[in-house]
Amino acid sequence: MIAAIRSESLRSISGLSLTATYLLAIVVPVVVLTSDRSLTDLTGLSDGAATAQLLQPLAWSFIIAAFVGAYTVTREYYYASMDRTLTELGYRRAFWGKMVAGVITAVGLALCTFAIWTVVAFFILKQEGLAVNIDAAGLRIYAGALAGVILGSFIGGAVGWISHNYYIGAAIVLAFPIGIEFALLGSSPEIARFSPGMAIAALGVPEFRDRLLEFEPAAGIAAAWTVGLVLVAWFAGRRRVA
Repeated sequence: MIAAIRSESLRSISGLSLTATYLLAIVVPVVVLTSDRSLTDLTGLSDGAATAQLLQPLAWSFIIAAFVGAYTVTREYYYASMDRTLTELGYRRAFWGKMVAGVITAVGLALCTFAIWTVVAFFILKQEGLAVNIDAAGLRIYAGALAGVILGSFIGGAVGWISHNYYIGAAIVLAFPIGIEFALLGSSPEIARFSPGMAIAALGVPEFRDRLLEFEPAAGIAAAWTVGLVLVAWFAGRRRVA
């Protein structure tokens, strides 16, 4: 299994398509930051509060993690190499090898994104006469966002195994949270907060703008979505192989 994970990890960071992922890793937080003007309103905030407010968009890093997880699987179908992989590794090793490899890649990318975004926050704060001060609230955002990245990667991998198609998988993991869930968060938060993406986002920013769930229920719902989708993917993929 370790060899399978190592092999899949190397695959997951290769290929020209993944270049777009690196760009999306920064674009997604920017979209979130600019979609809500209140996030850049730092008037009257302390250094710690202002820093935490600018770090909030990182809670949506799960979107990129989901894309990475899906890409780890769907690229094989795109290049018609999945049958060979399944023959060499077997379904169980291929399934979990790709899942774990997606998580490893997504976490590595997320940590780089966190570092870059912190630098971005530094310059924004500097223009406002403030300084970066990562207090307990800021650390909770980092930790919650990282947990969301792990769950997001598993969900993306599940979508990849279910869809078997690069374009469909990419559309689901990118367009659904950005185009549907995030839009519903503004118009129908009572529905959006129970969706997989917004439940995961709540791990980093609980009760965001009084629209997302508190941490505990969000963690339960996010875990339920993740486990449910992974189980569906496992049995669906196993049935197709058989």
